[in-house]
Amino acid sequence: MNITRVSVGPEPLLAPLHLPLSPRVPLVKLDTVIAARGEPGHIIEKYVDQGRLCWVFNVAVKLHGMRDLRFWSREVFAFAAMLREELAALHAAHISSVLKEILGDRQEFSPGDICLLLGISRATLMRLRHELLAPGGHNFPRIGLEQFLIRRQQK
Repeated sequence: MNITRVSVGPEPLLAPLHLPLSPRVPLVKLDTVIAARGEPGHIIEKYVDQGRLCWVFNVAVKLHGMRDLRFWSREVFAFAAMLREELAALHAAHISSVLKEILGDRQEFSPGDICLLLGISRATLMRLRHELLAPGGHNFPRIGLEQFLIRRQQK
């Protein structure tokens, strides 16, 4: 008697899913890192605290409260794919070159662009406005955003 195995439903996918990210959004939230690594958030946060992920920025309004982290997508990709040489090169990079990749060549940013870049709401943007050096103007100067990211880098 021959017994044939009948499959119920699709076979599990073994290869990782490669999802392209828009270059307009170089900073991603914790949930994207969780999806890329397949590990819980508290483990990812330990990687940050241990320095295994170094291009991470806290965009929380209150710095001494719960962190609201943004991760550089290029580092997340290298970390998730375990590309050790690329990851080492990224960790050795100077903040100015990383900021150039994150911000591009633009000298000012609209409120919508800042919200997209930092993954924040308009209400949060208004609460961070003074820190971004745009207290009264409509657009945000690059220097304010650079200084914000430098201050908010998790080390």
